[in-house]
Amino acid sequence: MPTQAGVALLALIGFAFAPPAQGRLLLVPITGNERAALHVALDGDARLLGAGPLRGSLVVAGSRDRFASAALDRGILILAAPSSWCGGPGDNE
Repeated sequence: MPTQAGVALLALIGFAFAPPAQGRLLLVPITGNERAALHVALDGDARLLGAGPLRGSLVVAGSRDRFASAALDRGILILAAPSSWCGGPGDNE
């Protein structure tokens, strides 16, 4: 039973931070290259909304598909950007 509860909790966390196809996204560089997130966002025509809660991360508004491949190539994790973590008027504006 504890294993099932753990898996269920991980699934809920995964769904909570799964990036939407369009809207507010959090770009998190996991390779240590803090400028990579900026380049990925600009190359994907995303609108910069501000710095994210993690070092080197950015909150952007745009279409995930426009920069998902480039983000993967540069070691950028794309997450949902909930307003409770990343500020702003609302989720997925």
